Amino acid sequence: MELILWNTSIVVSKAIFYFGFASIVGFAFLMHKPAENRAFRKHVVYHLAPVLVLSLFASAAWFFAKTGAFSESGLQGAFDPIMLEVMWDSPVGDVALARMLMSAIAIALLLGALMKLIPLLAVRAIMTAIIIYGLYSFTLIGHIAEKGLTDKLILATHIAIMGWWFGALLPLKMVCQHFSAEDTKTIMTDFGRIAGYLVTILALLGIYMAYSLFTSPEDLIQSQYGLIFLSKLLIVGLLLLLAARHRFILVPAMQNAGDKAQLKRSINIEILLAFALLLITSVLTSVVGPQFN
Repeated sequence: MELILWNTSIVVSKAIFYFGFASIVGFAFLMHKPAENRAFRKHVVYHLAPVLVLSLFASAAWFFAKTGAFSESGLQGAFDPIMLEVMWDSPVGDVALARMLMSAIAIALLLGALMKLIPLLAVRAIMTAIIIYGLYSFTLIGHIAEKGLTDKLILATHIAIMGWWFGALLPLKMVCQHFSAEDTKTIMTDFGRIAGYLVTILALLGIYMAYSLFTSPEDLIQSQYGLIFLSKLLIVGLLLLLAARHRFILVPAMQNAGDKAQLKRSINIEILLAFALLLITSVLTSVVGPQFN
């Protein structure tokens, strides 16, 4: 029972960080035209800041949960000074530090941009730097830590594109609220054009990583990891269908506020599916390892 509680804490806290990371990537590469609109930018910051605060605390909670699970001595073990020191000096501590710093710096940058203390160009430059730092944290633990530089770069690129896609969803939803139907159509068309290329790369990298991970097709249906991975693929398929619906049906037909409202509702569904995907990814990288018989 105790292990279930720790694993649940680890999975949920990691998924929350994933969502925060995607939000940072989405803001750093916010579409050019919406970023010029100060009212829109302000609205985005108001919504993203709480997400990043939650991401900061989630990264800390993840570290304590990992410590508690490792100590196997109940809640007390999660706060044992000796165990905390051991874990802090391990790759787990390095990951926690990187992710907490990333979230904290992003919060400061958002507030600085909101108060006009930091130019948007500088915010983007610093955000890009901390995104690279955050991507590095993904290569420190798990089976990828044992891989070579090429595989680590492939994983980092895969995560960066996923972050760009998922992180853009909330700002795109807000575009539907703050821009006219004509401007929304233009912004969504530009986003869809870029997404078409990036999501193709995302899929190809994902196929490569899956091919290198599974030893045979039977692993997909004869292992717990494979079955959970298949559920992840199902959600990916649903996300791609929604994205295609946006690009080829809803956006080209957009003419009025009713069309914007319909797109907004569809993006809400996409956000829910994206978070479900992040939860499953967290399970795959935290609880169920890629070990096949």
